[in-house]
Amino acid sequence: MSHKSASTYAEGTSLAQLFLIFFKIGCISWGGYMALISVVRSEIVEKHRLIDDDDIMDGVALAMLLPGPVAVNVVAYVGDKIRGPLGGAVCAAAVILPSFFLMVGFAALYLSWGAMVVADKALAGVLPAIAAIILNAGLKMREKALRGPIDIAIALIAATLLLTVGGIWTVICIFATAAVVGILRHQSDDAGVPVEAIGQHPTFGIGSCVVTVFLATCIGLFLFLPQLTVTSILVQLFSVFSGMSLLLFGGGYIFIPMIQEAVVNAHGWLSLEDFAASIALGQVTPGPILISATFIGYKVAGLAGAVIATIAIFMPPAALIILASRQLERFSHMARFKAAQAGIRSAVFGMIIAAALSLLIGIAGEATNLLAPTVIFALSCFVLMYLKKGEIWTVLIAAVLGLLVF
Repeated sequence: MSHKSASTYAEGTSLAQLFLIFFKIGCISWGGYMALISVVRSEIVEKHRLIDDDDIMDGVALAMLLPGPVAVNVVAYVGDKIRGPLGGAVCAAAVILPSFFLMVGFAALYLSWGAMVVADKALAGVLPAIAAIILNAGLKMREKALRGPIDIAIALIAATLLLTVGGIWTVICIFATAAVVGILRHQSDDAGVPVEAIGQHPTFGIGSCVVTVFLATCIGLFLFLPQLTVTSILVQLFSVFSGMSLLLFGGGYIFIPMIQEAVVNAHGWLSLEDFAASIALGQVTPGPILISATFIGYKVAGLAGAVIATIAIFMPPAALIILASRQLERFSHMARFKAAQAGIRSAVFGMIIAAALSLLIGIAGEATNLLAPTVIFALSCFVLMYLKKGEIWTVLIAAVLGLLVF
């Protein structure tokens, strides 16, 4: 959604460098969703200075309005901004790979031994640290997001609504209202007048057409394949997961009931116990919870099934967000569009803070003793905000403390 082109960011950054950066991010981003986005911001905005906070917040806003896993969609958006569509694909693949490898290993152990391989104590220590990481990222964005009392009010309202109401329709209403407020606040006589030549912006070319046909094929397979006599299990896996990835909004936890209906009830690929194991293991790997699709694919069709299921759950939404962002760039030269973005960024800031608070509330609700998670959260904030250490050190320290105190 930013008006800057991918070529502006590409100078001096190779695809190999991007792969390594995002592979590292994928290794340390426990908690998925906003936690992963927070680490992306730390690495890409602060450390490597490849894009700025405005781009991150625009990517979060667009990803929350589109179907599929929000965090991976934001990564694809960021990669596209830096090195175009290929950069988006490389970054998305790199950030998923660590979780993919871990999940394949977990699946093999589970299916061989029939036992869960879950580091419960380490995870209990990491969760408060994840809340600190999200909070730290949000606070660092405040200068770009909050420029006056109106911005603060938008952020507070967005955070409150997300915590108390939630849901995709709430998100849509928040963004729509924030955009209108932004336009009204910044309205001027020259609003809507282009400041750049329209010809410099992306058009709906052959690449966009190919992506559109691919996305339509995914939905078509999902809707009509059950009526056809297709026996290939790999085709069935791709159809089920790619279709679901484009038809559900709101992030990974919203997907769980639909995935259960498809893989347990409709197709009978997994028992309810195996499905529960896939979700639990998805929670203790870095990256998004939808990496559970890897477990399901492995259980159904081995390593090939794991690869197909993983590609199908993540690739179509990533392609969609790149397509959408490139078409929105056609409007990025308009003053009203920029004003709407400014309003939406304030709402995104509020939602980031709400994500940290929601995690803390969840931890408090499940804890029998609040002392340990409180100490880990406070220590993580100290390490991040005052010692200025990176997220990887914060996560490692929290995991060790979790093993010692839980």
